[in-house]
Amino acid sequence: MPSLRSAVSLALLLAIPSVANAGPVKDHQGRWLGDMVIPKGPILKIGAEFYTRADGSLWASIASPDQGAYDQPVSKVEDDGDTVLLDLNVATLKLTWAKDHFDGVFSQGGRSFSFPLHRVAEYPRKPRAQTPKGPFPYSEQELNFTAPDGIVLSATLTTPRGVVRPNLAVLVTGTGPATRDSDVAGHQQFRVMADYLARQGIAVLRYDKRGNGRSTGDYAQLTTSQLVGDLGAIMKGMDGRKEFGRIGIVGLSEGPGIAAAVAARAPRTVDFIVSLAGVGLSGHELILLQDRLVAKDNGAAPAEVERLMGYVRAWYETILAHAEPQPRMAALKALYAGLPAEDRALVEKYEMNVGSLSRTEAEKPHLRTMLLQNPQMDWRKVKVPVLALNGSLDHQVPAEENLAGITRALKAGGNRRVESKVMPSLNHLFQTAKTGNTNEYDKIEETIAPEALARIAAFVKQQR
Repeated sequence: MPSLRSAVSLALLLAIPSVANAGPVKDHQGRWLGDMVIPKGPILKIGAEFYTRADGSLWASIASPDQGAYDQPVSKVEDDGDTVLLDLNVATLKLTWAKDHFDGVFSQGGRSFSFPLHRVAEYPRKPRAQTPKGPFPYSEQELNFTAPDGIVLSATLTTPRGVVRPNLAVLVTGTGPATRDSDVAGHQQFRVMADYLARQGIAVLRYDKRGNGRSTGDYAQLTTSQLVGDLGAIMKGMDGRKEFGRIGIVGLSEGPGIAAAVAARAPRTVDFIVSLAGVGLSGHELILLQDRLVAKDNGAAPAEVERLMGYVRAWYETILAHAEPQPRMAALKALYAGLPAEDRALVEKYEMNVGSLSRTEAEKPHLRTMLLQNPQMDWRKVKVPVLALNGSLDHQVPAEENLAGITRALKAGGNRRVESKVMPSLNHLFQTAKTGNTNEYDKIEETIAPEALARIAAFVKQQR
């Protein structure tokens, strides 16, 4: 997901992976899809995929195509040969082999839903105009990189044909579980971007975040320093490859901050940075801005917003005050229990209890790490050319405040090779939008605005 705070309507899609020993699911590798009927509710297509990760281990992911959610990792896979149990932290999906299909049972909160799943070549997707179509004037190669702690990162290198020493852009996703295509709300952002840039003569490398897709690792225990180490390992691995010209980073949301950290620590491996919806405020400042916008977007009146923000501030202050999970969770439970009934009703009504305001996320180290983070410290050390773009309708990383923070930090560090722009009518995903609300993402046909793609390509190509 591309922001510090995100919500998905189906609870199973909020599961975060952790390392566990997968059983022998090799006979069931591939995609499986079925219709889950919810009484007095919708019929949801639910998919499960079994695959081999970069280190040769077997793993699984979940998909909910009707919600535009794909490649959502599970926390544990147990397989006794005939029955596969996928642990989703908040739910389970039990799959029992029945000759040529799986009989599935999804269980959550004391309720269970049974449905068959059959093998499919691909999951259904909404047709998107920018989805890449052949013929493709480029080649693709699978690569693996080893992070400092031994985690294996799986990547795709796209190289335009007929171009001598093209510049190379390494794509870095935003917050949340993400594979190399950066699949958000049914849009494959990085697949579209890689296709466009390659057609413009630019090589592209995109990778699965640790614990996602074919990359190994424990996403549940992820820290920002691990993300920096992962990207640093990739940049070091590509550094010195003589078939490429300048090698830089294109990051979205949290991605630019990770790029800045790598450029600050290993400046010789990064030749340029493109910051898309980059963060220029401290994590604490940003998340408060985000939650205020969410409350407004969800329909809260001005007086209600202020009451909600009192609770939100207390929530994050409690997280910051407790470094260890157990006392932190006890304090958060007490905080919520101590709210007046009217305030608890507001929290429920306006969904101020999901994403970073949920107990599930509060227990993980990454949220607290992000709250403590101040990307300006790294931006001040970045000396390479930077293109910083933010959308005027971004409700997740508000444009004016964050772009000002980035450019101010760069200039304070003496970097004058900076281009910046607030792009009108673009949301957090750089789609042309009406309101910028997150519920528009899957309704918009456009994956990335052509003017944004053109601006990125022009900047990368001009690096010499």
